[in-house]
Amino acid sequence: MLDACGQLCMVMSLEFLLHHSSHDKPCIIVAYKGVLSTALEKLKYSESLRCLLTILPLDLLPQMPIQPRLISNAVPSVVKPTTLLILVDDDSIGSGWCEQVPIHASSDKIEWHLSLLQFSQEGYNVLHVKYPSVEEDGYDLRQALLKADEEVSKLGCDWALITYGLSAVDARALQFSILSPWNDLKACIHFCPNTTSAKPFLLKKKSGGYIPSVFHIPASQELLHAALVPHTQAEQPNNGRSHPVISLFTYPLVPEKCPFPLMLNAPSRAARETVCPHIRSATTLSLTRTLTLLRRCIGPYFDLESVWEEHAHYEFVERDAQKTLSTMVSEPYVNHISTLTGGMGRQDLLRFYKYHFTGLDTTPPDTEMITVSRTVGTDRIIDEMIFKCTHTTEIDYFLPGIPPTGKKLEFPVVGIVAFRGDKMFFEHIYWDQASVLVQLDLLDATNLPVAGVDVARKVLDPFGVPSNTLLARWKTSEGLSTDS
Repeated sequence: MLDACGQLCMVMSLEFLLHHSSHDKPCIIVAYKGVLSTALEKLKYSESLRCLLTILPLDLLPQMPIQPRLISNAVPSVVKPTTLLILVDDDSIGSGWCEQVPIHASSDKIEWHLSLLQFSQEGYNVLHVKYPSVEEDGYDLRQALLKADEEVSKLGCDWALITYGLSAVDARALQFSILSPWNDLKACIHFCPNTTSAKPFLLKKKSGGYIPSVFHIPASQELLHAALVPHTQAEQPNNGRSHPVISLFTYPLVPEKCPFPLMLNAPSRAARETVCPHIRSATTLSLTRTLTLLRRCIGPYFDLESVWEEHAHYEFVERDAQKTLSTMVSEPYVNHISTLTGGMGRQDLLRFYKYHFTGLDTTPPDTEMITVSRTVGTDRIIDEMIFKCTHTTEIDYFLPGIPPTGKKLEFPVVGIVAFRGDKMFFEHIYWDQASVLVQLDLLDATNLPVAGVDVARKVLDPFGVPSNTLLARWKTSEGLSTDS
């Protein structure tokens, strides 16, 4: 529909046409109901009007196919990217999973492509089809899907489908609209389908069997959950060597009205309402689960360990802030949990690394990092480490404001390292600050349930350090039966 400005322009155009028309050369105006008629009503017509006006119903408006919006793969190392066809509404997109936007942005309204950019930064070509469609301005979902079908074929390679709030009716239409590359569809991900029926969303391969699919739904969608559970069990391989074909994940306390990944805003220093923790949790978990299916079915594969090792080398060996940042995305962040030190955004983090981390006056020269265990997932690494050093410098990130004591330090550290494509996105670093303070004689452990260096030693040698030495009541259960 025309807004006020559009209607004013239309009125001015019509007045110009009427002014230059005559009885022998009348102006002919063809208007579609609801499109031009609003503007025409603003003119004061008389019996001597020198124009021929025809109002046509809106359903006769020519249906023009809408070109899908393409966001090309943003990861240079991915030479032959696969494609994601994403059905989502322009207007409902906040930042969603894509927090990779300039950190100084203070607007709560982020353009659509910044949300979809997330997946291009994961190594995919992204085709966006507006959904749900509104039958105005000539938009037609079926035509848009047919156009998307052509674009998927042009891009070639395997592809996957992601939908948000898709209805059962449109799910059936989707099956009939996309025909030519159907054999290349390798995976489907559905967020909060607007239905209670599972069948329209379970697509079958021509060779037989279902296309691997993941469903992300609020826990409140109980009827849909009940409809999907039998399929997850029936399609579950029982040989212990295959991945599930149909996977279902539920998320508590998230609304049904809007798919939860679309309810987050881009990070900003501007003050605003805190993000609902349930939406944050659901969004983070669903992203990893979505990428797990995508990586398995259409790639790409990234050597996350190599990136993490390179990052640590620049931090502790070369001690080069610029090189450290080169392993990270354009707007990364780091948070040392116990002290809230780190940075948000490239400039903030570069300043932190250069002046408060990599320098010899910050990180002690005899620092040693011992990896105890490592878990490598789809989009993150979890490292269990022991940090060893002599406290000869003021360690800004672990002990800000504490002058050197010259004492030996040894404590366990856990790092949660998230990736976007082949770059690090963020680090969350956890450690036992009480153990550190005890070792530096800054905390008296006499009447507290805290320990010093034994915390690290028991991590390295679980059977070499006794358990429950801080549990005063441990002796009271000695000799008691442990039978049920």
